[in-house]
Amino acid sequence: MVLVKDKRKNILGKVLRSAKQINIGAVLEGEVIMRRGNEVYVDLSPYGVGRLYGVFYNQSKEIAKNLKEGDRCAVKIVGLDDGNGFLEIVLQDIDEVSRWQKVLDYYRKGEVLELKVKDANKGGLLVEVDGFQGFIPVSNLSPGLYPRVGPNEKEKILEHLKKFVGQNIRAVIVSLDSKEGKIILSEKAARMDEFQRALSQYMVGEVVDAKVVSISPFGVFVRFHENPPLEGLIHISEMPPEISSDLENNFKIGQTIKAKIIKIENDRASFSILDLKPDPWVSLVKKYKVGDIVEGIVKEKSEFYATIDVDGVNGVSFELENLNVGEKRKFIIEKLEPDKKNLILKLKE
Repeated sequence: MVLVKDKRKNILGKVLRSAKQINIGAVLEGEVIMRRGNEVYVDLSPYGVGRLYGVFYNQSKEIAKNLKEGDRCAVKIVGLDDGNGFLEIVLQDIDEVSRWQKVLDYYRKGEVLELKVKDANKGGLLVEVDGFQGFIPVSNLSPGLYPRVGPNEKEKILEHLKKFVGQNIRAVIVSLDSKEGKIILSEKAARMDEFQRALSQYMVGEVVDAKVVSISPFGVFVRFHENPPLEGLIHISEMPPEISSDLENNFKIGQTIKAKIIKIENDRASFSILDLKPDPWVSLVKKYKVGDIVEGIVKEKSEFYATIDVDGVNGVSFELENLNVGEKRKFIIEKLEPDKKNLILKLKE
């Protein structure tokens, strides 16, 4: 008994000398340095020594019964001080900890995972990640999977999501809680590069064909690209009053309409149907590039530059001496920046 007390004192001295700050819920690996009845002491350097006892010992009994001094084991921190300076611990399955470490690596690397949908509820899809349950909320689903239901058809959300049970889905981990063992994933984030490549084909000011996919009290959701599926909103403020006052009768699901892109952000766009006249910059950029020869009409001259009309877009040339207002001339495009509305021209001759 005296030897055990002396050993316990030595262990406590080690705790006081080497303990570093750690959080409850942290999972660590350590070495068993002493057993005493229903107590196990584990060296968790540099954080100190963990003590398994009481109700926590009972929770870990199946793992604890096979442990000997010198064995390696995995533990979870459940308390920072047992009253004697030891960390309170509960034993963990070391294989489970290894699998959790693998999941943590997926999260840190932003790895895209191929997962099978195990089940669904009204909040989203349930998947399995290396033996742990993961959850993909509805808000983290891309337009192709998102349940587009009417304002009075919320019971159809589960019906829609159940269609994907058994299918494989690609997703990335966006949140981990080691204390609770929760894994939150996003299918939409896994496809973000794909969405942005598709969106790069479009420009603000462009008029496109869009299919109505959902009607809400604040506007109409439309799909303007199928593979990958890209969607956007026509807000009621971007509709004529006679249309926005009765959305249900003015729009039908599956109907194709003309809509003008007024904003592009992340994986979606915003639209308007107030003005369906295309921005001339859109057609100019799709038709010409830097170095191309274009025809333009000299609209006006100032002391420093001349304004040149090219297909409805105002460009600028600084070669004033050879230009007269009203004449049509050929120019070379020196700079073409649609986002800045900047078109610089050089006289061809």
